[in-house]
Amino acid sequence: MGGPVRSASHDRVKRRVLQEAVAENLDTIRGLPPRAVRPAPRALRLWLKRTPFVLLPLMLAGTAYMMTTDQAQAPAPIRAAAAVVRPVFQAAEATPQVERVTATAFPLAVRRVVLDAGHGGTDPGATAAELLEKEITLDIGRRLRTKLEGDGFEVVVTRDSDKTIALRERARLANDSRSDIFVSIHVNALLKHTDARGIETYYLGATTDPKLTQLAAAENRVSGYSIADMRALLDGVYADARRDESMALAGAVQRELFTTLRKADPGLENWGVKRAPFLVLVATDMPAVLAEVGCISNEKEAAMLRRPEYRQQIADALFAGIRGYAKKGSENNG
Repeated sequence: MGGPVRSASHDRVKRRVLQEAVAENLDTIRGLPPRAVRPAPRALRLWLKRTPFVLLPLMLAGTAYMMTTDQAQAPAPIRAAAAVVRPVFQAAEATPQVERVTATAFPLAVRRVVLDAGHGGTDPGATAAELLEKEITLDIGRRLRTKLEGDGFEVVVTRDSDKTIALRERARLANDSRSDIFVSIHVNALLKHTDARGIETYYLGATTDPKLTQLAAAENRVSGYSIADMRALLDGVYADARRDESMALAGAVQRELFTTLRKADPGLENWGVKRAPFLVLVATDMPAVLAEVGCISNEKEAAMLRRPEYRQQIADALFAGIRGYAKKGSENNG
């Protein structure tokens, strides 16, 4: 008789512990605090306080028993509770937690800068008032390179003359150089809004604005990439840290551009920092931005972009933005 009695007693203990474990899980699902922090009879609190090493293994064993025992043999309340708890365990096993990577986890320093003068060769870019975007961006890029090298930065350029270079090749040059940041220089053209003039700076990200999608499509036209390359490119958009640093760089560049150029052109508008899927930003491995430093479709601004001294002011503003971003990064790492 001792054997069956002990077995029945053991089963009762397992059922009681199982019910307690299920109740705890259901309380958690309902958002209730753990029972240990709720008011309880003094004797129960004392028992729980003195027997943690006994209770915990029993609870774990009871939970495992619930998950493996045929539900048809369990009491009705336990079957109902198991139906609620099992999906929670399964979801936790099937969906691992993915922690967001923050830029503060990485020591960042800026020593080598890639300058990308937009368009070139057979791709003139935006055109207006006998001005070509490819010529403006190349001239500003040269001026900016002089400023950066004079301040001790190493500079890599994607083009130093009027030649056609696909976006794929620009990204390859940048990545192979193992540079720290990438700055692409462009000029805007708004043919339906020729009275508008402003500056804006982009970093990589999705957008729901159809105008920005259209702009990205125009910039991505001469890319050198095929559809088969798209998955690899999208896989490269991986690190939150890279995106955060790109946003910080874009903010620094945009602030300096607007602050500097507004002095020469009081009517200039600040169009801000924006996200857009420019391929040249997708394919580069380092923090990257694309700066639209003017609006060639506006008659007044086109006249200013024609002036060498105004282009120098643009180069000075870009330099100040890059230098400010680099200085802030070095201070954070110090």
